[in-house]
Amino acid sequence: MIKRAFIILCLNGLMWSLSQPAFAYEKDRSKQSACVMAFKRLSFSVVKGTFIVGGLAAGLTAGSELAGYVNKTPHIGLSIYLDYENILSFLTPAERAEFMKPKKNVLMISEILIDYLAKNINDNLEVAPYLKPLMASQYFNEEPLQADVCRHKALVMKAILNRLGIQANLITGTIESDEGRGEHVWLYLPEIKKMADPMNNMLIDPEEYERRFKPDVHFNAVQLAKPLGIIGR
Repeated sequence: MIKRAFIILCLNGLMWSLSQPAFAYEKDRSKQSACVMAFKRLSFSVVKGTFIVGGLAAGLTAGSELAGYVNKTPHIGLSIYLDYENILSFLTPAERAEFMKPKKNVLMISEILIDYLAKNINDNLEVAPYLKPLMASQYFNEEPLQADVCRHKALVMKAILNRLGIQANLITGTIESDEGRGEHVWLYLPEIKKMADPMNNMLIDPEEYERRFKPDVHFNAVQLAKPLGIIGR
């Protein structure tokens, strides 16, 4: 009898202990549901905001591309447009003749471009440059621009070389300088196996560039110069 009562007591205790986690879970479930709902609302807001910003960026980028197409001045990024004919007007007759040759002298053309693009340096980040477009030819006159550093110079040089049928690879990363290590943008020209750096007025072998600047190549926002160029230049 005592043994039976003890077994019944043990079974009741077991049932009670098993019921406790479920009861606790039921109590926490409402809290979890509230957290889940709050998280879902936050996620929806983030996704909605992303779609709005993405849609705006896509629309403005498409507008830049359309404007460039209509005016025959292709959009090269950072709200800069390639007005090639105007660029030619800034060159000397001898330089212009070099650009017009059927067989391009990549080395000489690159030297000419670097000589012009290296003249001015000015780095004032422009907000919403979509409203203040620049023409690439403005980088060839003597008047300094608000946005005239490595990213702008490299994009302009790449666009002109590509316009002439010359391959130019945009490179982004960091380099060593007198001011320390910092973000930088430059070009590699595979046809002549040279690094072109209009910011530093250099057209040198990759080995020499490595020795001087110790570059660390990685992705940079300039690689997305067309869509991100509507925000800043």
